[in-house]
Amino acid sequence: MLGMSSWTVLGGGVRVRQSRAYAMNSVALLDGAHAVLVDPGVLPSELDEIAAVTRQAGARATTLVFTHGHWDHVLGRPWWPAATVVGHERLAAEVERERASIAREAEACAAGHGEAWTRGFACFAPEEVVSGERTLDLGPWRLVARQAPGHCESQITIHLPAARLLIAGDMLSDLEIPWLDRGPAAYADTLRNLLPLVQRGEVETLIPGHGSPARGAAAVLARLRRDLDYLEALATGVAAGRRAGLTLAEAQARLAEMDYLGKAAAYPMDDVHRENVRLAWEAAAP
Repeated sequence: MLGMSSWTVLGGGVRVRQSRAYAMNSVALLDGAHAVLVDPGVLPSELDEIAAVTRQAGARATTLVFTHGHWDHVLGRPWWPAATVVGHERLAAEVERERASIAREAEACAAGHGEAWTRGFACFAPEEVVSGERTLDLGPWRLVARQAPGHCESQITIHLPAARLLIAGDMLSDLEIPWLDRGPAAYADTLRNLLPLVQRGEVETLIPGHGSPARGAAAVLARLRRDLDYLEALATGVAAGRRAGLTLAEAQARLAEMDYLGKAAAYPMDDVHRENVRLAWEAAAP
């Protein structure tokens, strides 16, 4: 099968394909009765390959799940125009708002990897809407979708209890720090809400939006605690800076010394960390 070196086979019909673009993960749950594709992407050749693997599985129905509305996660819709879509209740509005940006990013990313983006981008809305928590039975697959604010207003996580598998959206990466869209409290709450699942043994495998899966409850728990530690250190450092009378720029300079994931990485997190400091600073304003 072409391109299988890019796939991680987890067993039980679960496969993960990692993109050449930002190590973004697409998850395929394959069964003859029903295929579920989570965040299929990113490049046209990769989407072609995911479509081919899905056809080979002979699924009689296909559902697409989008964990959130960021450009690299929503590009796969044109490859499965007849599929049912699952997403957060805010997904449609976010995709509509970012439509032009999504199209530009798709074209630029494809060109940067020597491909051409020819399918454009059309807005879409989920037929199966997630608000709070929702259980979906899709053929043999039982998915528990939970809203997961902090990174994106439309983000959800997907838990497969039978497989003890958590698909975490853009969280819990081994490449990226928490990437905030607001102050750190909401993101920290989202992670704390996931802790009991791991502590009860309900998650043995974690698939992040970017980077490598974590295998085993101890590895999953380590990622949760690492990212919670980062968010706590961020909030504590910002609070200390405000008490000391620092400006935002001074606080950003001081907190650049924090230890965090992604310094000097393939796509370093320095700018993300600096923006996280700004968001935390604004959230801590009296």
